[in-house]
Amino acid sequence: MSGEVDASNAALLGKALAAETARGGEVTVDLRDVAFLDSTGLEHLIRAARDLEGTGRLILVSPQQPIRRLFELVLLDRRSNVEVRDDPA
Repeated sequence: MSGEVDASNAALLGKALAAETARGGEVTVDLRDVAFLDSTGLEHLIRAARDLEGTGRLILVSPQQPIRRLFELVLLDRRSNVEVRDDPA
């Protein structure tokens, strides 16, 4: 993903996440090139974490500091099946 994730394109993120979370396991979302994430994009990430409860983990890679702060504010980074990393490895 790159650029901005907002109401104009968040549905694409949602579809991709739904396909991946249906399989379970580890789902990695690379946000290194995302400069902006609005509430619609955040909603899809939260839904993915919820969908993976008991079946997998959501890995969020290297979000920009404002995006990382957003994860902290909604406690997404504190969910037991969510990990925020600086790199995909």
